[in-house]
This record gives sequence, structure tokens and C-alpha cells, in this order.
Amino acid sequence: MGSLLWRIALLASLFHAGSTLRLSAGCGEPLGGNFQPGQSARHTIQVDDPNLGVVTRTYRLHVPQQYNLNNDVPVPLVLDYHGWGSTAIAHEKVAKFTEIADNHDEEGFFVASPNGMGDNPNPGQWGSFNVSATIGPMGPSCDTDKAKYGETPCYSSCPNCDPTNSCDWTSCHDDVAFTRAILEDISTKLCVNLDSVHQTGWSNGAMFNYFSIAQLSGIFASIAPVAGTPMLGFGELPAVPTSLIDFHGINDDVIPYNLEHSPYGPGPYGTIMSPGGGYFYDKLTLIRTWYEGQGCTELGEAWPTPMDGVGEFSCTIWRGCKDGVEVVHCSGDHTHDYPFWPDYIEGTKIIWQFMKTHAKQ
Repeated sequence: MGSLLWRIALLASLFHAGSTLRLSAGCGEPLGGNFQPGQSARHTIQVDDPNLGVVTRTYRLHVPQQYNLNNDVPVPLVLDYHGWGSTAIAHEKVAKFTEIADNHDEEGFFVASPNGMGDNPNPGQWGSFNVSATIGPMGPSCDTDKAKYGETPCYSSCPNCDPTNSCDWTSCHDDVAFTRAILEDISTKLCVNLDSVHQTGWSNGAMFNYFSIAQLSGIFASIAPVAGTPMLGFGELPAVPTSLIDFHGINDDVIPYNLEHSPYGPGPYGTIMSPGGGYFYDKLTLIRTWYEGQGCTELGEAWPTPMDGVGEFSCTIWRGCKDGVEVVHCSGDHTHDYPFWPDYIEGTKIIWQFMKTHAKQ
């Protein structure tokens, strides 16, 4: 109910009446100095975190180089979440969405890269997005006997974390609230096509795509997780049909693809064990949940891409879904990574073309 009320309030405040497209309130506002076409910049916002109170968070935003300086032509927005232990600036260089926005698309699009919280007292980089809990909707999301795997590195935002039995391997900040705050910050300052807002991410970021979409239902036109599957109890379908394109290597040794390709054995409720003891959904079962749950009526069929056959890469699409959405799953012989190393941009091009053609109807 909370997310629904937020969505109604946001839409009421951000849309221009009478527009053919749903336009953000930032359309026509003076383009601020921190928004330069062809550049990425760090932005700081205050987030009302329901768990921790008001928290200062940061994200990077790239404005495409062809962006209209009058700030009155709406363009799409992609939110891209980094993997565990990474940062927005590092992920921006790997995923290549900014390069595609500037050089491979006529109108361009905004790329927002959130920074996960790294509030772990241990040395090193711990940036993460909250995607699990020791006791979740279906019980523990991992094997709590950490003597088998090594103790959980507890974040300071997780006061109930016990390193000997906890599944809280990420920060306990509310990253759904963070995402809402990012959307509001961008939409009130820039001209966004609100029918074409998309979410993607790699690894921990991809897990967040699957976890958050139910709580942000109706806001995103599509999600594009790469090398990620939700943990047990943290992959609820969105109430509003949402297009999906999923990339996952069959040789992933961090988040296993399915039981056939994993040496770690099964977990409860048909999940697969990860090397760290996490309970992850089988990827093909997860995809079936998506296309059946969204009422797709057509059998899966080959979905051609320019990279078919490279590293055994291929995609399958399910059509005839509610509200015209579509579900695509792509796999290849890669591991816990984007496909086509070192030419990651080739996979990102496929994702962007899917997003571009799957705006809300």
C-alpha cells in the first residue's frame, strides 16, 4: 500500500496534464550546472530510510551528449545497479550504458548509477544493495550454519546480524526507498519520458532488480538483470506487468544457473545452493514464473540477436503477455559476468534495444 500511495503522489506531481507522453515535471526547467550533456556527475540526496531515518546517499547521473539544452524534450531513463563490492563509477565503465547513450542511440537516454552502501567496518570496498534477510518471507534465505562457509561480514546498518548464523551479507539500508528518491530527484529537474524508465544491474544489482520490482510495480517499463537471481522469498512478481530481459551464463560459479550446472546441490523449495550457502532460485524455473505469472500465451521461440552463437549465446522470447509485455531469457557459456568479454558493450546494446522497444503502451 505504501508504494502504491507513493506512486500515485509521484505521478500526480510529476506529469504534465495533456501530454501524449507521460512527461516529468522537470521538462522545461532551467538545466542546472550539475547536468552537462555528455558528462556524468555525482549527486547527493537525502533519503528517508524507514529502517535508519534520514540518510545521505549518492548516485551518478549521465546526461547524453545530444540532450536538448532547453530541457524540454523527454528521453528515457535507465537505472543501473553495480555488483557487490563495487561502486557506481566503476560499474559505469564496465556496463557501457553511458557510451551507448552518447554514441549508439539517436536521442540518447539518461543513465543513473546508484552507489550501494558500504557501511562494513572491515577494510575494503563493501558497496551493496539490500536483497536478503536471515528470516525472510519463506524462512532463512541461506544455510545459517556459517561454520561451513565462513562467518558473515556484518554491516553496521544490520544491528541484529550475527556473523555465525546471518544471511544479511549486504547492507540493511532500504534501497527501494533510495530508488524512489533517485527517481524523484531526476524527474523534478530533467525531462524524462516516464513511459520509458528501466532498471538493470549486475550480480547483487541484478538481484536487486528482481527484489525491488514488486515494490516499485508500475514505475519501470522493464528490468534487465545480468548474472543475478533472487534469493529464497525475495523475488515476488510485480502486480503491474513488466517486460523482462535476463542474461545469465550457464557456467556461473557464484549464482548458479540451475542444478544441472551447479556442484553445490539443492536448497529448500526447489532452490540451488551457492558456494556461500545462499538459497537461489533455479533460473529456468524463475523465467517460467515470469512468463506464466504475466499471462504469456505463446510458447517460447528463438529471439535473434547480432551475437547469436558467440560463446554459445542465444535468447528465447515469450510473447502474448498481459499489457503487451514480453519476457526474454539469454544464456551462453560465460561465467559470473556479462557475455562477450572483453566486448561487454555488445551485450549492453542488446539490452538497450530491448528496453527502447518495450516502453509502456
